[in-house]
Parts: sequence; structure tokens; C-alpha cells
Amino acid sequence: MTPVCPFVKSARPDDASSRKHQPESACPFAKSGRSDDASSRKQQSSESSCPFSKSARSDDASLKKDQPEAEKDVADAAKTGGKCPFGYDSQTFKIGPLSCMICQALLFECSRCVPCSHIFCKACISRFNDCPLCGADIEKIEAHADLQATVDRFIEGHARIKRSQMNSDKEQEEVSESKVVIYEDLSMERGAFLIQQAMRAFRAQNIESAKSRLTICVEDIRDQLERAGNSSELCSQLGAVLGTLGDCCRAAGDASSAIKHFEESVEFLSKLPEKTREVTHTLSVSLNKIGDLKYYEGDLQAARSYYLQSLNVRQDASKHHSEDPSQILDVAVSLAKVADVDSGLGNEDMAVNGFEEGIKLLESLTLNSENPGLEQRRQSVLKFLEGQLAERQKATQSS
Repeated sequence: MTPVCPFVKSARPDDASSRKHQPESACPFAKSGRSDDASSRKQQSSESSCPFSKSARSDDASLKKDQPEAEKDVADAAKTGGKCPFGYDSQTFKIGPLSCMICQALLFECSRCVPCSHIFCKACISRFNDCPLCGADIEKIEAHADLQATVDRFIEGHARIKRSQMNSDKEQEEVSESKVVIYEDLSMERGAFLIQQAMRAFRAQNIESAKSRLTICVEDIRDQLERAGNSSELCSQLGAVLGTLGDCCRAAGDASSAIKHFEESVEFLSKLPEKTREVTHTLSVSLNKIGDLKYYEGDLQAARSYYLQSLNVRQDASKHHSEDPSQILDVAVSLAKVADVDSGLGNEDMAVNGFEEGIKLLESLTLNSENPGLEQRRQSVLKFLEGQLAERQKATQSS
């Protein structure tokens, strides 16, 4: 199951649900270009701009009024916005020099094949006996610390812009060791970029790479929270990233870490005074996933508690968004989970009531032909509920 980027307008899929795939975020730190270097600007007048700046700047003394060509480049860059020179954009994504050819994400634990010298993520290339690029037999795999350091600097460069302390609104001094240096934080944009890379790695089963990128996102948002306070936007983002990190841990078989991340996701999302549909869905999914992990551990009472919390969240959401059929489907899924645990605990009457309530909801739900995916999901959940109810009724009759 592939988590969805929490910085776009979509929610993470539940066990029985799925959301429409959203296009990946554009290179988040490529808002516009810079013209700090006149000579490089002349050579790159038609190319993508440096992604490390929010807006086009003309601080270089060589850019004067008698250089209209350079100034035109600056204006064009500011108007169209910069693009990542390595190709990390949603519309023009290409495998860049810092990408692994196997997982197509940023290199993580860079490893070089001997003797062919092709470079991949350690986890990716460890699955092969010969190089997937050239076919040469792999005699051994060596760590490439220098290239990994470059990747790490690339990530950090997209997160921080180094600027000098300004004495006035119109004056910006050159940075020197004696001057105070401030950093303009772009961690939210970097978060979208790293989520994109984490999802690429996750889909390719490079779990450690995905976890590493997501952990950086969590650290960035925590830093924002410390400085800006518990805003709804930051809590929502942190809750979503923690939930996605929990998915990675669960996929890696680390149930205890997954539960920890899901619980922390629930904590932050529960703090929000007003919850959007995306936040509500993410909150209920995190609760359900904790319930799933407890269920697999054999702790049915704890599983029921989390499933019931998720049901309450979804029922409340359905009252406020009664026109949304997906909300009704979510309620039916939660009813099925609670009823299934009730059956496991020996509460057959409660289980039957839960299955019947879920069936009534789904039978009363009318979907138009424009939502074939929702209708398919409705039929799937309805079939499960009817099957469970039939089993209970058969067992009652035989006894």
C-alpha cells in the first residue's frame, strides 16, 4: 500500500479504501531564479535558474543599467519561476545525477559497484548479483561517501538560503565571517520535495531511504513548531508525515515504531480545532492502523478501542459532510472493523448489530455513474459485511 504525499490535497488510503492519485509536487525550492553571477547568467539565459532562491535577485555589482540583456534574464526568471537544474520537478521530472537508477529517488547510502563503478543506493543494488545498467558481474560493493555528502548538501541547500543581516530595508551587505548570518527557512517546500523522494523510494521498497527523508521532514516541522507555535497547518503537516513514517516502519516489520509514529500523528491531528476532510481521514486512518497492529499482536481489547475511536471520528465527519459518499463508506469500514473485533471477543450480538448497520448504510447509499471507483469500493465492503453476517447467522442456526 503506497502512502500519499501529505502536502497535497489527498488523504492516505485505508485498508479497504483508496484515493485518487495526485500529481507529485513540483520542485518546492524552485520558485524563481537568481542573478548573483552575471557571467553565468549570460551562459544560461535560456536554461533553468538556480533553485535556491525565492525570487530573482540582482545583488551583483556587475549588473548595471547598461546591461539590459542580463536584466531581461532576471525579469524573465522572476516571471516564470525557476526550475531545478537536476530535473526534480513534477512536470519535467528526469533522472538526475543524484538519483538512483533503480528506485529513481535521491541516492541514499551511495554504493559503487566494482569493477564497473556504477552507483546506486545500497539497499537497491544489494538485491543484484550483476549491474542492472551494464550487466557486469558485481565483485563487491563499496560505499561512496563523497557522493553521499554531495547529496546531503543538495538537500540542505534546498532548505536554507544564506543571507546576511540587513541594516535597512534597502541595504543588504555581503556575508562575512564577522557578520551575523540568518537563514530563511524553506522547510515546508523542502518537506514536499522530500516526501516526493520518500514515496519514490517506498514504492521501490527502499524503506530506509524513505524513512530517512521523512525523518528530515519531521525534524523540520518540529523546528517550525518550536519557533512559530502550534498552528493548524503545521500540526496537520506533522500528523500526516508521522503517519507516513509509520507506514514505512510497518512495511519494514517494525510494529512498535509504527505504533509510536501513528500515535504521535493522532496526537497532533487531534489538537486541531477545525478539521478538514483530509485531516479527518488521516486521523481516522492512523487510528485504524494502530488498531490493525494491536489486532495482529492479539490485543483485541486495545484494537477495539482504536477502531471505535476511528468510528467516532468518521461518524462525526459524516454529519458535517453528509453530501460526501466517501464519508459514508468510511463509516461502514469502521463499523466492519469494530464488529469483527466484537466477534473475536465473543460479543456476537454486538457484532451482528455492527454488520447490519454497515449493510444498511451501504444499501441506502446512492452513487452516480461518475464515481465508478466509489461504487466498486461500496460493493467490496458490502460483500464483506454480508459474508460476515451470513456466517454469524449460520453459526447461530447450527447451535
